[in-house]
Amino acid sequence: MTARRAAGIRTGTRGRTATRLRTAVLAALAAGPLLASLAVAPARADAPSVAAIARAQVGGSCGDYACQNPGAWCAEFIRWVWNRAGADVSGITPAAISLYDYGRNKGTVHGTPQVGDAVLYDKDGTLGDREADHANIVVSVSGDYIETVGGNESNGVRFRESFNWRTSSSPVGAGRALAFVGPAGLSETPSVPVSTAGDLFHAIRAADGTWTSFQPLNGFGGAPFFNARQQSLAATPDGSTQSLAIGNDGDLYTTARYPDGSWTAWVPLAGAAGAPHFAAKGQAIAGMSNGDAQVVALGTDGRIQHNTRLVTGVWTGWTQVGTWQAQKVAAAGLPDGSLQVLIVGNDGNLYHSVRRPDGTWQSWHAVAGTGQAATFQAKEIAIAALPNGDAQVVAVGADGRVQHTIRFADGSWQGWGALDGFGGASSFAASAVAVTGMPNGDAQLLAVGNDGKAYHDIRYANGQWQGWRATGAGARQVALAGTPGGAAQMLITRS
Repeated sequence: MTARRAAGIRTGTRGRTATRLRTAVLAALAAGPLLASLAVAPARADAPSVAAIARAQVGGSCGDYACQNPGAWCAEFIRWVWNRAGADVSGITPAAISLYDYGRNKGTVHGTPQVGDAVLYDKDGTLGDREADHANIVVSVSGDYIETVGGNESNGVRFRESFNWRTSSSPVGAGRALAFVGPAGLSETPSVPVSTAGDLFHAIRAADGTWTSFQPLNGFGGAPFFNARQQSLAATPDGSTQSLAIGNDGDLYTTARYPDGSWTAWVPLAGAAGAPHFAAKGQAIAGMSNGDAQVVALGTDGRIQHNTRLVTGVWTGWTQVGTWQAQKVAAAGLPDGSLQVLIVGNDGNLYHSVRRPDGTWQSWHAVAGTGQAATFQAKEIAIAALPNGDAQVVAVGADGRVQHTIRFADGSWQGWGALDGFGGASSFAASAVAVTGMPNGDAQLLAVGNDGKAYHDIRYANGQWQGWRATGAGARQVALAGTPGGAAQMLITRS
């Protein structure tokens, strides 16, 4: 924030054409007193370059940008990004309001957002008092929704997911968006980042049952999207979520979403035995009651490896779990501090184990199948913990149908039952599945049907089922995590 406030910016995806500028004028007239009074002028910036530079800085801190005011460096971060892109940054000072003066002097103030813009916020609804509470950079625009990257947010540079700038206050609590200022002195470009199959998207189902739309996650190293082969998601007691993903290079990456909606940068996880990266064929992450997050991953050799992200953010390092090899893995953290783990062995059967709170492991044992079958052949698996110590288990069997069982807190199992299908069908065929436990004892499910769409279901604490409901999102893989406040966060790799 500046002496009173900080700034941050997100990039949008539309060109700065004359037609768009005329549309911006009309939109500004309906947007409110200040925006309606702003002149609309083309911001001469290489917007995608600004956006890419800003995205690549997520995770940075004040010292990385030689900031003069460690308590209020949002404008300094914007100046640094624009300067790095080759823009004229003369006149920008550590005060966020200087960005508004800059835009008026350069003719780049306008009423609707464009990729590469600085967006200025203020709680009192005006910049006429020569103060702005915060500013950040627009890195994506979709209608009235923008994504931003800003400095001096949560003590660093943070990516913030999509929000409606017309109807919502700044996610950082700095008031409403009052002006958009483009960087001057760069050539325009029509190029627009385009999402492709495999990109990660995030959505939230609030405790009241309302949904946000699925929005893309920031990419690695300045990329606008993160393309993944498989993802997992876990919540921790403070309301944060920890995400893991296997990138399209085969390596394992991690990021975190804070309760305020900001995201840390993607970071590659170091490998075992000093390797710089961890190449994985499968992985799962589980939030623990003490704030840690435990990870179980399969190396390219199929060996099972365990790691812990401590609540401090430090990783303990990889430890191989026995000599077993597996094709799939799922994990859930129980209230007593234990970790329950499922694997699909190389024989296709489902196996279960427990990592006790003291770090020792129970031996693997085969999970009984349907009917009188001694084993359960599984294609996809998921497990979630409930507050009472039970574990909800969901799997896609060899026949492609979704099955459900419970491992009770006393170690006994309920037995498998096929889930009803969508729209009255007798069963639900799926290619991917996820499950999470909720604070009220419900379990929420997310699955990819055989039509390639993501569907959502709830098993209520009383044992009744909501029934599958379509999300409308095309997906390949899904992940799901219930947060302490009763919301469920979701990750999909889009189809």
